[in-house]
Amino acid sequence: RFEPPQLKPLFPALADGEVPSYDVHIQPIVKRYCISCHREGKENNNYWMTSYEEILTTGDNKANNVIAGDENSYLLQVIQEHPIMNPEKPDEELIGVMPPTSVLKPNVVDALTRWIMNGMPQTAAEAGALSTTPAVTPTP
Repeated sequence: RFEPPQLKPLFPALADGEVPSYDVHIQPIVKRYCISCHREGKENNNYWMTSYEEILTTGDNKANNVIAGDENSYLLQVIQEHPIMNPEKPDEELIGVMPPTSVLKPNVVDALTRWIMNGMPQTAAEAGALSTTPAVTPTP
């Protein structure tokens, strides 16, 4: 019987209360789903995602793209299939749903959401300091 090869996960699974880091969890997501368009020389509202710094500091809408702890960050809205509408022309999309040709898996949306909502830590050590360990009830 043929067994298809097991695909390696895109990033390590997150435990309850674990905060993802850019280096371990977010960078592989961005590499797979975002960089093909969000890099210099592409039409992307000047929002580049080829490095941690670029994600936090580039783009025509950089004040709203990623805001630590803000569920209304543009990145979180568009990956959850909510386009950003133009405030000056309410029937016109300012930023469409991302990625434009597919829907992200729930674990990918969860990782990005946890990352932004927990302050966007870059390293595993920074994320570890923010993570909570689920309480263990001692057995009698």
